Amino acid sequence: MQSATATPLLTNGGFETGDFTGWTVTDLTGGSGIWSVASGTTTPIIGNTTVGAASGNFYAVTDQGGPGTHALTQNFIVPIGATSVVLSFDMFANNQAGGAAIINPAGLDHTQFPNQHARVDLLSGSATAFDTGVGVLDNLFIGADSGANPNGYTPYIFDITSFISPGGTFQIRFAESDNQFFFNQGVDNVSVEARIGASVPEPTTLALLGLGIAGVGFNRRKQLI
Repeated sequence: MQSATATPLLTNGGFETGDFTGWTVTDLTGGSGIWSVASGTTTPIIGNTTVGAASGNFYAVTDQGGPGTHALTQNFIVPIGATSVVLSFDMFANNQAGGAAIINPAGLDHTQFPNQHARVDLLSGSATAFDTGVGVLDNLFIGADSGANPNGYTPYIFDITSFISPGGTFQIRFAESDNQFFFNQGVDNVSVEARIGASVPEPTTLALLGLGIAGVGFNRRKQLI
């Protein structure tokens, strides 16, 4: 069988450049905190404990000294001929305020109280960094991890084929808003892969299949004689 070709669409999904090459970081004006590329098991501002990188040496994580809203995005173009597109990533969402996440109807805006949650979205290419309306093609995660901090990574995988179109530009976004207490969203091993073409039999396989069909016809003729 000739298999479909897997084509990676994202750059630096594991943050192993040690920086945000390929990514865009956006912070809502007036807030505190940042997305950082980190190594080790403590956050860069407050020093909260994390599980570190899921693999390799680096991962992306949010940290803050006060309320803030932070988005990490990357554009990708789906190639013509793509028959399927799959998104995967590893993530933790440590809500240092304890209890359940709080999802304010205002969306990603720490000036609206209360608001304390992380989210992951597939966005249109024209959506803004904090769009939670028409620019969201699919919400993939919203909330926070329920276990005790520091939470381990949860692996996520989504078939996003039905939300994209070959030749189009889209965005993946990781974001969080916090105004209750510290919130550390950690991300690693982000991947968007397109499959080009379909699995089809190789010429040799087709030839053998043809011989098999011919053999069945020959046997049926013998039975009828």
